[in-house]
Amino acid sequence: MTLETLSPREASIFACVCDTVVAPEPALPPVRETDAVEFLDRWLAKAPRLNRAGLRALLYAAELSPRAVGGRGRLRALSEAQRVEALARLERSGRARDLVKLISGIAYLAYYGDDAIMNRLGYDADANVARARELRAAEARP
Repeated sequence: MTLETLSPREASIFACVCDTVVAPEPALPPVRETDAVEFLDRWLAKAPRLNRAGLRALLYAAELSPRAVGGRGRLRALSEAQRVEALARLERSGRARDLVKLISGIAYLAYYGDDAIMNRLGYDADANVARARELRAAEARP
């Protein structure tokens, strides 16, 4: 995986957050088998500098977030159950509810935006585009 914007550490933090929030296994493939991290990297590469810096800071805040609610380790050092509990406690505390929702939303977008995941869930974007093109051609629309 070649990343343009994220450092390996930031990529690891996001993969951990994504695994924690989405919790895809065993029904769906783990985050490492999707393009979720690459999606975030591409998104950040196109974002304005200030937004990019803010989202990168959010990743580091997520990594340290268990300590804000009495945890003893960084997010990536915790077990899956401990990570889930730490993020839930942080969200319930109100201190960072919006930040947890923000990073969770980004994680869902990155994971479920993967073509293989969408196909597995029954959504075929390529087929939808093909049907739309056929319809436009049949109706003589541009």
